[in-house]
Amino acid sequence: KKKMIVQFVLCILSINKAIGFIPLRPRVPLKDWKKTSIVGVDRRERCTSLEVVPPAGGLDQMFDPNSFAPVCGVSDSLYREAQSLVYIIAGRETFEEYAPLIAGALLRLRLELCVIESFVFEAILPFIRENGVSWVLPAQETVQTFLTGTIFAIAVNVIFVGSTKIISLVVTFFDVFLGMPTRFLSNLVASRKEPSDDIQEDITPLTFTLLIFGAFGKTLEVVRNVTEFFDVFVGRYLAILTVIYITFKFVHFRILPGFPLF
Repeated sequence: KKKMIVQFVLCILSINKAIGFIPLRPRVPLKDWKKTSIVGVDRRERCTSLEVVPPAGGLDQMFDPNSFAPVCGVSDSLYREAQSLVYIIAGRETFEEYAPLIAGALLRLRLELCVIESFVFEAILPFIRENGVSWVLPAQETVQTFLTGTIFAIAVNVIFVGSTKIISLVVTFFDVFLGMPTRFLSNLVASRKEPSDDIQEDITPLTFTLLIFGAFGKTLEVVRNVTEFFDVFVGRYLAILTVIYITFKFVHFRILPGFPLF
């Protein structure tokens, strides 16, 4: 009889924890509560007849912010390289004196880059591999395809609107400190170079090295222009396209459910 009462109380506590309505507290002593803790025992074993109780882990763990640990290998590598570069440029004494400010800036930069990296490689690509892309513009709109497209479009806006600005800033810094000097040296040598009939005599190891640096600088310039264009596109037009996309899916789902797209 006591065992049945304890199981009933545990079931009530489990349901309360899942729903979160009534702030119940355990009244048994702590040493006795450890034997019947709802944390260490599988809730499905104590009340199998109540399907309202979610399984241990599952969605609870998926939506728990404490269990979110994104893997950001590229962002971590860039963070370490930036830390080493700042240490070399500033020197040991300056680096130690302004360590809190430097660490705060680099860690926030790493965080913004990690947001995009984690969202792409841990959310978008696995979801597409598992579900495909038929939900983007399906021939027959359903509740699942409508919700999937809507949530995906809103999430892309939230993630990309702020993070693309950081990427554009990083690429601009690379172009300013690496691309512009290499392009300047390459153009300077090319402007002072006198034309010659024999091309082979004009190519020296120094000239070849400057040509390589010039090509590297031109590549950085192209990458900077592409990232700036993408940042402007995200900032100005992504939200408008998202509204148009969600409206189109809603019309296809509710107003014209049987209208064929293709």
